[in-house]
Amino acid sequence: MKRDLFLARAIAGAALFSVAACGGESADAPKAVAAESGPQCVQLAEGDYFWDGTAFVVSSTPPASQPAATETRPASVGWVGALERTFPDAGFPWMGLHVSGPVAVLTGLAPDPAAKEQGFLVGQAALEDNAEVASDVTLVVDGISVEEGERGVGEALAALSDGEANAGRCQSAFNATMDGRTIMFQSNLAIISPTSERLLDALTGVALLCDAYAIEIGGHTDSRGSNQYNQVISQQRSEAVRDYMVEHGVEAEALTAMGYGESRPLDRAETYEAWAKNRRMEFKVSERR
Repeated sequence: MKRDLFLARAIAGAALFSVAACGGESADAPKAVAAESGPQCVQLAEGDYFWDGTAFVVSSTPPASQPAATETRPASVGWVGALERTFPDAGFPWMGLHVSGPVAVLTGLAPDPAAKEQGFLVGQAALEDNAEVASDVTLVVDGISVEEGERGVGEALAALSDGEANAGRCQSAFNATMDGRTIMFQSNLAIISPTSERLLDALTGVALLCDAYAIEIGGHTDSRGSNQYNQVISQQRSEAVRDYMVEHGVEAEALTAMGYGESRPLDRAETYEAWAKNRRMEFKVSERR
């Protein structure tokens, strides 16, 4: 609508205000503001006004031709709320569900580890057994924390799924997911331990939401063993993580596996604590070239 026809109403708290364009006044001579209880006259910019979903914007081009911000979480997924409402009847009133694209994260604060485990398994089965869900969700992640205990491994992923997956938020999600955690492998092998599968699922979920970016998987070892062996095993282990992610739907072109061996230690001390700190996987997010 043109500015001389523009009329917008906004609700702020319990008060209702109306804003209208001034009729024909010069932009250089602002009109006096009316009493608080009446309409207020304001100067509006020239052009056509459009509603972009959150506010009126002025433009000579309709918003349909302007790119919208990309969000990871769908605006409305009917089955999510319906399924979430079944959790209290199943005995898990504390459990919630976040869904973004092919990734579902079960969240909440369980009273104890046993309740957490039972809740996750029940929620996972509910998702996998729902025909409507099966076509949308390919990965179910454990984001359930325990009161006065461990935090959910998918906690950062759930937060990421609620907004735009930009490079900074993706990097933060990888960092938070790995904070205090280590991907475990079978001794002297590049075979991922089953105990790390839920951690891998959470990391894969982050990668799925962030595969518009380049993601480097960097493998690091401690200083024990020969340089050559450490270089080879770190490369093989980073490739094993990449293969796991690709098998679970991450675009292969988004992932690069790099083995750094013992060349980039975080702690140069020759102690068990330093060795444990240096054995690690790191994920780095950057723009694709």
